[in-house]
Amino acid sequence: MIGAVVGRCPACGAPGAFDGVYRLRPRCARCGVVFERDGGTWLGAAALAYALAVVAMGLFAWATVPGRGLYAGLEFWLVGVAVATVVLVYRPVKGWWLWVTWAAGWVHRDGEDPEGASATPGGGRP
Repeated sequence: MIGAVVGRCPACGAPGAFDGVYRLRPRCARCGVVFERDGGTWLGAAALAYALAVVAMGLFAWATVPGRGLYAGLEFWLVGVAVATVVLVYRPVKGWWLWVTWAAGWVHRDGEDPEGASATPGGGRP
């Protein structure tokens, strides 16, 4: 799991799952695992990054408001903390989300049965 957070393939551990700062490669160069099966794959990673931003804003407010009260410019600081949090945590969260989707069986090689069921002689499932 830690390897996926730093950009390794969750299936084989090969480095280079990311093709840029936030964009993943279509598939692993070593084992061929397809990282994205549908367009909504990364919605959970984005939601988690935004949730972490809300937590960071709350912690910042908790640390500064009791001593100063609701001071002028607080909203700009809160927005800055939120944006910085999303920018900093989205890549590791997306790597972790890649691992979660792989562990759930949604990330696999083409032609591989993620549920492990064997095909019947007639070509269909039992």
